[in-house]
Amino acid sequence: EVQKILADSVTQEAMDIPRLTRREKHILTLISEGKTTNIIAEELFISPLTVETHRRNLMQKMEVSNAAALVKIAIEKKLI
Repeated sequence: EVQKILADSVTQEAMDIPRLTRREKHILTLISEGKTTNIIAEELFISPLTVETHRRNLMQKMEVSNAAALVKIAIEKKLI
């Protein structure tokens, strides 16, 4: 009984964490370090528009509307 309850809670926690691509995880880490879109773009050799697309996708997956909330949720879910 206890094992089932624990397993169910772990499963629910895993379901609450959105799937992120390797690139999204990397960009999320850079955002959490306070780096700007242009700096991230330069470091990753991609366009600023691509960085913004990844940022927008991350915010949509995490159901937040700004970078501060994005980082807060990522820390809470131990993604960074």
